[in-house]
Amino acid sequence: MIATFQGLLVAVLALLPGAAYTFALERVTTGYGVSFSDRLVRFLAASAVMHAILAAGEYWVYRYLIAEHRLVNGTANLWLLQGLAVGYVLTPILVGSVVGRGHKKHKKWAILLVGAAPEPRAWDYLWRHTARAIVRIKMKSGGWLAGYYGLTADGRRSYASGHPEEGDLYLAAGLTIEPDNGNLVLDENNQTVPLPDARGLLVRWTEIEYIDIKEF
Repeated sequence: MIATFQGLLVAVLALLPGAAYTFALERVTTGYGVSFSDRLVRFLAASAVMHAILAAGEYWVYRYLIAEHRLVNGTANLWLLQGLAVGYVLTPILVGSVVGRGHKKHKKWAILLVGAAPEPRAWDYLWRHTARAIVRIKMKSGGWLAGYYGLTADGRRSYASGHPEEGDLYLAAGLTIEPDNGNLVLDENNQTVPLPDARGLLVRWTEIEYIDIKEF
């Protein structure tokens, strides 16, 4: 148990880099329902790594502010203190964001740090690593649907729910298909034909029998 306010403050400051890094990383890769105990382990591990990397700089700050009594005497450079405080918070956030985006783009160095597949299901892995695709869906009812997964010209973005939620899929633009076999209808320029007056398609995984995805 932490019995004093000073001890609590030290504990919070020690965990802050790992917490900021983890939150920034999960903002990009998502947390996939990680429990508090699992996240606390991540905080501790990430904080330990960052403190090990910054050990020399932290010792210099300790000597400058504490050992030489500049903080107590009020002789410390205020702009230096401001810069250290901002850097202590923003640096882990920047690192977490860079690592998360690197993993999303399949960079080898990011996969080495985070792991090959933090996503718990094939559904989550597929949609996290798919930017644009034509999706054809055969429903359990026997009908077919087709749509565009990505960002439309008017700013609507497709979305697939992640673990632990059920597999809902929103396709930002519906496409015209042949209802009997699910083949896409193409115009004279060999381009897909959007459904008239359709804002998009919302489909639940439990209603899908078969799904065909063509990335481009």
